[in-house]
Amino acid sequence: MHRNFQLGILALSTHAVTVSAARDGHCPPLGAVLPVPTKPSADPAVQSAVSAFKAIMDELAQSAVLNTSAMAIGVKSIHEETPLLEWTFTPPEEYRDPRGVQQVDFDTVFRIASLSKVFPVLGVLLQNGVSIEDPVTKYVPELRALNEQARAQTPIWTTDWDSVTIGSLMSHTAGIAVDMPTDIAEHADLSDYGFPPLNESRLMNCSGLLNTPECDRQVFFARFGERAPVELPFSANPVYSNIAFALLGFVVEAVTNKPFSEYLHDEIFTPAGMTHSFAEKPDDSLGFIPPNDEWWNATLGFGAPAGAYYSSINDLLNFGTSILQNKFLSQPKTRKWFKPSVSTSSSGTLIGQPWEIFRVKNVTSDRRLIELYTKGGDIKTYHSLLAFIPDYDIVVAILLGGANTGAFDVLGPFSQMIKTLLPGIEAAGKTQASSAYAGTYTEKESNSTITLALDESSGLDITNWVVRGVDVRTTAQGLDLPPLPYPPPPLPEPARFRLYPSIPSSPAQSDVKGNQTAWRAVPALGTAEEVAGLEAGFVWEMAACVTWASLDRLTYMLQSWDHFVFGLEGDNGRAKEVELAGYGVTLVREDE
Repeated sequence: MHRNFQLGILALSTHAVTVSAARDGHCPPLGAVLPVPTKPSADPAVQSAVSAFKAIMDELAQSAVLNTSAMAIGVKSIHEETPLLEWTFTPPEEYRDPRGVQQVDFDTVFRIASLSKVFPVLGVLLQNGVSIEDPVTKYVPELRALNEQARAQTPIWTTDWDSVTIGSLMSHTAGIAVDMPTDIAEHADLSDYGFPPLNESRLMNCSGLLNTPECDRQVFFARFGERAPVELPFSANPVYSNIAFALLGFVVEAVTNKPFSEYLHDEIFTPAGMTHSFAEKPDDSLGFIPPNDEWWNATLGFGAPAGAYYSSINDLLNFGTSILQNKFLSQPKTRKWFKPSVSTSSSGTLIGQPWEIFRVKNVTSDRRLIELYTKGGDIKTYHSLLAFIPDYDIVVAILLGGANTGAFDVLGPFSQMIKTLLPGIEAAGKTQASSAYAGTYTEKESNSTITLALDESSGLDITNWVVRGVDVRTTAQGLDLPPLPYPPPPLPEPARFRLYPSIPSSPAQSDVKGNQTAWRAVPALGTAEEVAGLEAGFVWEMAACVTWASLDRLTYMLQSWDHFVFGLEGDNGRAKEVELAGYGVTLVREDE
């Protein structure tokens, strides 16, 4: 039965949605679309972007909020020794407490609040024999007794602790109550606001906040059962929970038989070279402190793993680099860690373990989808953000302290940085890829040739593709394929193809050894207008972009037509040949 070429390579999906004209009908796979730039700071496009972002921040620092606050921003490629972007701001003297530093730099310590949550997650992942599918009661069995404190033994008032897994705690999908030490009754009588009169006998008499004693583990097990769950475990809606990460700290303590703060110092801070990071308040002289600030000293007791720690820009960049360089976890485990766990009510936000994953598609010239893996933290006068951009092997750290600050005062500069800096890093990758891969490859004996070029879009364009005298781009429509259902629209003629890296997209993210990289060919779905017409009848976004289901579909003698393997020269990363696995030919790069 006669079929068109796209039938085999599109996974036969009828999914469709609006595809931006900037992609010109192409559907890049999720992830890196070119090898990551390994020397971005030396690229003029990156240097220009860094200068532009610093100018923006210099102007923003004079705003009503930031000119009274301390801020530090660092960006680092894991392939370079020094940050590619460094920016700090020290507020005027009247906005600096004399207890703390008087000049902010990359070693200045700030509270990092909920950014601390990354550490108990990593602590659990480092434990051999502990699975994220394990129920938390395997390690903290006393949780079951909490339900004895509940108002009624129903799912509305009790938690099925045996259904709460380690992974659900990491991803805010356990459905458990959000917090305990933040009970406002410990600090204020709210009867004037319609709440019942304050009952002193119901107070915990602890919180750790605003100069009150911290709540210890004993208080947790004596009182937390009074808190009702918010959702059932693994419900559609994730529920942010500080308690979940305190429990992860309990798990690490149960397995290692040492306090989590001690484990954190020995197994995470020290290996990552984090010399200015602390589980408890450091000497005041090391940190930035807003005038008369009460939050610098706040403690969280048993809840410390959820948000009590302190760090600096240099340390957070070292930590992030250690993660992406697989110094903590193996490469497969690190890749698995950087995956979403659950969606949220925001179409632009997914949740990982414990990542807040922002999905953007308005930054690069081709408007493709990019995922930013982040963890933020906020505790009144301190705000933090650690971000990873795996597609480029980039780590970002932002720290902010000031009396009039909020979470958006970190997220705003982060968004501006992404819009300003990422196009420069993208350009650096294109420059590197053009030198390494673009050009013509031939095998005269079989009359085969292929030409690869780089334009303003993602991937490598195949501008000429002839195998054994056959022009693949103009004959693709004539392939006879097995009868398969749901054929998508036919490919245009000549068909347009792009190559995207698959193994490895980054040397740090692959176990591949030697001087080879694998790429996959993906066809355009049509023109931007044709794709828009195809998608018009669907209610979900980008539904025609089903590259995830189209790769490796058409094979010939068990070799995939879309599989390209480049051989590289020595250590310089320049391609010298390309094997077209499905066609059984190896083409040599022509001298330029």
